[in-house]
Amino acid sequence: MGFATIAARMIARASFAERRHPHVRPIDPWRDGRALADLLESAFADETLDESSSRMLHRLRYYGSFDLITFGLGTGFVWVEGGELLGSASIQRNPTRRDTWIIGNVATRADHRNRGIGRTLVETCIEYAAARKARYVALQADITNAPALHLYEKLGFEHLIQVTHYLRAPVRAQRVVYEDDGLVRSARWSDRATVLALAQANISPLATFAESFDSNVYRLGFRWWLFNSLSGNPEAWHVAEDGSGAVRTRVNYEGSYHHLELLLDADSDEETALALVAQGLKRFELFLSKPIYAAHARPHERVHSALQAQGFRPLRTLTHMRLTLQT
Repeated sequence: MGFATIAARMIARASFAERRHPHVRPIDPWRDGRALADLLESAFADETLDESSSRMLHRLRYYGSFDLITFGLGTGFVWVEGGELLGSASIQRNPTRRDTWIIGNVATRADHRNRGIGRTLVETCIEYAAARKARYVALQADITNAPALHLYEKLGFEHLIQVTHYLRAPVRAQRVVYEDDGLVRSARWSDRATVLALAQANISPLATFAESFDSNVYRLGFRWWLFNSLSGNPEAWHVAEDGSGAVRTRVNYEGSYHHLELLLDADSDEETALALVAQGLKRFELFLSKPIYAAHARPHERVHSALQAQGFRPLRTLTHMRLTLQT
């Protein structure tokens, strides 16, 4: 994307926002970066930030406009009064669902809430997506955030699915409580059909509207091996001997957390589920000691019970919501 194109888009966004509301304008990373990072950090102070949120705050504070565009911040709008940034909301196209745009980072400064700032910013994002022929607009909200849920429901968003996010202490700080007993082994390329089937059974298409989804992660083979070999955060798959489950682990050298994902079929028993999580956790003993992050949709209760039995503690449950703009 050339600088002329970037400038033209910024001017178009500015004109759009000014028509919408005199206090609303597009985010300007050069001007707003630090103030926006402070606003978001304050608004979500009670939440444990995931890896992408932590990176975004860092970039807002320390990078310029071109860097933020390169890193995929998307666009967004802020509410400014008297030179003070009081609210924000971002909007970006879902890279894996091109007919869908995702709203995020909706925040209002605590001493200016209940003035309609959040609603106006969200409506601005919706209109921005609609002007670009979006079919859907999606977002995620904490199930305990009643005011936000009420706002989104009034705007016409429907609930799609709930996803619970977990965090576990590093394996060197909290031992693994179950031994494998030969139920689990490293995955081979010949397990690609099993892994893909487990992914399809565990990851609902409804979870891919408010969050991008890369199916290549679940397609073992040469392409997966090549990208994984070149990645700075290597992944590994382990599968149950009977094919009833699989676990994916990703090592993060630069991030705050390692990642674990557990997939089970309807016939998987508790012993196998615990063995899969144990095998995944043991892999992290070889790397930098960090907390381990996991997330999984509801229901699939056996997945959630296995994670908690192995020391994962729930951080929050997010509801994924969608607004239909075109039928």
